[in-house]
Amino acid sequence: MIRPFKPVPATVAGLALTACIALSAVASLTGAVPLLAAGLPAWLAGVILCRDVPRRVRIQSSVLLAVGALGLGVGFFAEGAVDWRTAVAGNALLIAMLGAVSFLRLIAVPPAAASAQVPLGRRSLATTLAGVHLFGSVVNLPTVFIMARRMSDGRTLSRQQAITLVRGFGSAAFWSPFFAAMAAALTYAPGARLPTLLAFGVPLALVALLITFRDVSALDAEGFVGYPINFSSLWLPGLLALAILLAHSWRPSLSVLGLIALLAPTVTAAALLINQRHPARTLADHVRSGLPAMRGELVLFLSAGVMAAGLMSLVAVTGLALPFERFGGPQAGLLLALLVGLAIVGVHPVIGVAAAAAVVAPLDPDPSLLASCFLAAWGIGVAVSPLSAVNLALQGAYSLQPLQILRWNLPYAAIMIAVAAGLFMLHPGG
Repeated sequence: MIRPFKPVPATVAGLALTACIALSAVASLTGAVPLLAAGLPAWLAGVILCRDVPRRVRIQSSVLLAVGALGLGVGFFAEGAVDWRTAVAGNALLIAMLGAVSFLRLIAVPPAAASAQVPLGRRSLATTLAGVHLFGSVVNLPTVFIMARRMSDGRTLSRQQAITLVRGFGSAAFWSPFFAAMAAALTYAPGARLPTLLAFGVPLALVALLITFRDVSALDAEGFVGYPINFSSLWLPGLLALAILLAHSWRPSLSVLGLIALLAPTVTAAALLINQRHPARTLADHVRSGLPAMRGELVLFLSAGVMAAGLMSLVAVTGLALPFERFGGPQAGLLLALLVGLAIVGVHPVIGVAAAAAVVAPLDPDPSLLASCFLAAWGIGVAVSPLSAVNLALQGAYSLQPLQILRWNLPYAAIMIAVAAGLFMLHPGG
């Protein structure tokens, strides 16, 4: 059972996360403060909110902390040093980006079209699939809930609707700079280039959408009940994404995560100032309730940072090595299949990514290839795993069965792993 927020602790946690966002932007873009300064308020928020996270997340985070502490302990006794800065602040930018992107929900929710008529048929399938993909790439998980509520009309979702929402949303992880997957990929594959990641992720997402359209059409395209979506509120996030891409291309040394942490809240505040009568109240409400609502991801990402630091220490001390001399396209394909398999049995993608990064690091992998592998694993795992956050939420709200979801999406996952593996072979670092 999740306890309701208490106003004062939630407000303190929200302010701490706001400080994390601001300090992360300053640290990554200017170097005026150390990244550790951003990690400390994130941990303060995590400590405040940890009692309110679901039991499953508490168990996973406890395991991660134990593994991390073990690795750090081995490193300390073997070499007399502990990389505690990485343990404290290793995921600070990831957390800051997640918090910064949450502000975009204030200006980019997926509005329904002016017509109240529920759309039907093949065209409705195409617009709904595009809508959950594009809005999901900005607003993330709430997009699925908003659209599912309207499409279901309070009843259970059909197989066609569930497949459309889950796959359309998950495939945004392949390329979106506003997705947690991109933050994790850039965090655990430092040096990865955003244009290279987009050149990999956008084609992979297009393949995923085409396969999904084909699969749903084969079930019953004409009877598909979709969402009357209006794309008008996507222009501002799209402009923001273009600005981030151009800035990073102009000066690759600029941190993509730092740019998002700076620009997402700033652009949101400017838009609210123009379009709302009480923008300060809207922003304050988001700090008090919207930011603390990311408590589950916050606790998990903090714990994953400790685990990653511990595993890196353990690998350095023990000389643990993989049976490969290099990390190229074939190895990326194998790692992708492993990470998707872990996701299916309930391992959160950030855990698999953090662990893989620590173990693969001695092979000196191409950062963009490794990051592309992480993005593919995140997007495929979200769709196929019955234990992913989106699938768990849909199961609870619409009486879907875990084995149903796995059976519906397992062939899709196999095809996408094969497609991604083929793209890895074409990668400059493959």
